[in-house]
Amino acid sequence: MNAITRRIRGGRGGGRHAAARSAGSVADRGTDPDEASVTDRLRQLQLLGAEQIRVAAELESAARAQRLAAQELHQGIDALLASWARHTGTASAPAGTAAAPAWRAAANEAAGLASLPSAPRPAVPEAEVAACVLGPLDLTVAGQRVLRWNSLKARTVFQYLILQMGRPVRREVLMELMWPEHTLVSARNNLNAALYSLRSTLAQHGRDDQYILYQDGCYLPNPELTWWIDRTEFLAAAQHAESARREGDSRRAIHVYLQAVRLYRGPLFEDDGDSDWYLPEQRRLKDLYLQALEGLTEMHIDLNDLAAAVQFGQLALSADQCCEVVHRLLMRCYALQHQQQLVSRQYQLCCAALRNELGVSPGADTVQLFRRLTAAAGDEPPAISLSRAGRRS
Repeated sequence: MNAITRRIRGGRGGGRHAAARSAGSVADRGTDPDEASVTDRLRQLQLLGAEQIRVAAELESAARAQRLAAQELHQGIDALLASWARHTGTASAPAGTAAAPAWRAAANEAAGLASLPSAPRPAVPEAEVAACVLGPLDLTVAGQRVLRWNSLKARTVFQYLILQMGRPVRREVLMELMWPEHTLVSARNNLNAALYSLRSTLAQHGRDDQYILYQDGCYLPNPELTWWIDRTEFLAAAQHAESARREGDSRRAIHVYLQAVRLYRGPLFEDDGDSDWYLPEQRRLKDLYLQALEGLTEMHIDLNDLAAAVQFGQLALSADQCCEVVHRLLMRCYALQHQQQLVSRQYQLCCAALRNELGVSPGADTVQLFRRLTAAAGDEPPAISLSRAGRRS
């Protein structure tokens, strides 16, 4: 009996020892250094993802604020120039008074154009298809606005085709652009589906499905229809304004520059955050927009319309706060108005923008101009030749 009891107790003890060994093994696995490291890394990735979401939200908020500021500056320019149109020479001069100088006539014409009511998109009469691509895409087909796209790929195909207006685009180019990782068969099938959706969208708002043609292995917008694209008009206006400036026709240059500025609602395809193929063209168009604003700023300084020059300069900086040319032009404006404190402030804004955005300091032209203008404080404003450092190099 005692032997049996000893065996039972021994069995129970052995069971307890085995359970203890098993629990110890589990505990050891739970504290394995590799598993703990993986857990820590996953937690770090989770925190990093949350931080990225927070930063993205802040950037989106800043972008909205920047757009609102640009709109307010546009409205301020319109109000200022409209006031000039009413009070500075639009009425006939009384008999016996001297004729208005040429620069005033140019300013009055600019005022008449800029005082037109602002609109989210230009009026486009007698166009079968009107596409505003500067800013968010705004498309009208046969007088009806396209408010919804059934396929984002269809929209991308349309955007690419209208940027290549007048040049047929080979099917393989579109396939490689949007489905570079797909097989040839898969890319072709996806392109066919996108083209079907695009034609359906256009036909739904228009009269037929012949807006996009396929000829000799290429796609192109139907040249038999009337197309109006704000980018095309913007490029033409910028080119004509530059020609007028080279010819010394300030009146014409101001008039056409203002047309270009009013056409530019924002960066090319501003609402398309899924593609990057258009970014080089987006930058080029933005540079032309900035050149137009620089030209308006500079010519209004020449005309001694310093208030307008400041408005156009500030509008340029709302689009690119690191544009040193515009900072220099504004410093000149303030110097000519005996506002030395604003000269210093503008220079500090330039330094801060370049440091924060690009991690660089102002160029030699900017530093030298600032020193020359501040050295003249208390004296008559220096006669400043815009042909030196004010123009874009």
